[in-house]
Amino acid sequence: MKPLYHGTIYEFDEIDVSAEKRQSFLKNKKNIKLQPVVAYRYNLMFSENTEGLKVKVFKKADKEWLRFILQNRKCDGCVHDYDIVIGPTADAETTTIINEYYDELEESGYSDEVCEKVIAELKPENLPKQYFFRTQEAVKTLSFDRIKRQVIG
Repeated sequence: MKPLYHGTIYEFDEIDVSAEKRQSFLKNKKNIKLQPVVAYRYNLMFSENTEGLKVKVFKKADKEWLRFILQNRKCDGCVHDYDIVIGPTADAETTTIINEYYDELEESGYSDEVCEKVIAELKPENLPKQYFFRTQEAVKTLSFDRIKRQVIG
């Protein structure tokens, strides 16, 4: 079992991937600002027994990882059928850097040269690992350890 942590502004007792999709949708809409008063940190245990699940692991932030991130951000839904994706974090800072190079990436057809330039800017050695659970079957690999509430404000 591997400990994972999930931070959110929503309290929950079970993980529902459709609820997470709704939250992502709201966060991506313009003019909607979610300002948490209380944030929750969930301590989860991940069973690495993923037999029967499709798992994609990116060992590092490389051209394949960047192209995968870009491909998934171009559309509203996932463009893959993996149950779990594990790899370097693609957070707000990552998105900001990618957006700075977006036109150049598009114009070059996501060339190796431009991808390498973006990856160097991302400082991939500093990106922590991120776990994405796309399906309810994937969520079944998780169990709650404890919940730690943190007040922000």
